Amino acid sequence: MGQARQILKATIRSKRHCIVYARHPLKEGERNVTANWIQTDEAEDVAGSIRQVLRTAQFVREDPQAWKWVAIALHSALQGVCVCHLTTTAAPVGAVTKRNASEWLAYFDDSLTNPNAKPPKTYLMNLPDLLKAVRKPYSAGDRSNVAGVAISDYELVWLQRFHEEIRNQFTHFEPKSWSIEVSGIPQLTMLAARIIREILQSGWAFRHMDLAKREELDRHLQAMAKIDWLASS
Repeated sequence: MGQARQILKATIRSKRHCIVYARHPLKEGERNVTANWIQTDEAEDVAGSIRQVLRTAQFVREDPQAWKWVAIALHSALQGVCVCHLTTTAAPVGAVTKRNASEWLAYFDDSLTNPNAKPPKTYLMNLPDLLKAVRKPYSAGDRSNVAGVAISDYELVWLQRFHEEIRNQFTHFEPKSWSIEVSGIPQLTMLAARIIREILQSGWAFRHMDLAKREELDRHLQAMAKIDWLASS
């Protein structure tokens, strides 16, 4: 009974996808543990991923393994901003697969008359499909963008390779020796910063952020596009 056991509890507020994590002792009489609370949402997660790119870029010279965390944070920022941009007021519709969107819409209809209706699981589109979606006109959740986000066919192929060959390998690392060329990551980071900044400026994705946070996010994106990789690597 000496060591306190803790549980990680997640409460999801579906309207804003706000996740609150708390740690609590499970049994009476065990050592009291001060509760830790972390509150976030999809937009804050993007901002946090951008900050992580800036942090980890500082360490790639002294620790080549830090490139993994640059790549993962960069992917997280890109995927997250697409989700923020595409999601409609009927969240998570807009950023999910077609089949999953149908399941959610059916649930919304059912819940109007059935108090016991259970929401389906959420299946987000993968990064390549999210990028294809944001390129379309009126892709924002409020359909306010006449033009789609500017991503060329070449850039889309490049980002798809980044998703499939780098991010997925880093995330699901197989038991093997692997050589990775990182010379393209600075240009990829500049591309990601440009895409995220365009979505930021379009308005919908970060509408719940106050002005000070949006301005801070913009400064971080400008810094991300200007990382001095020669000093870092």
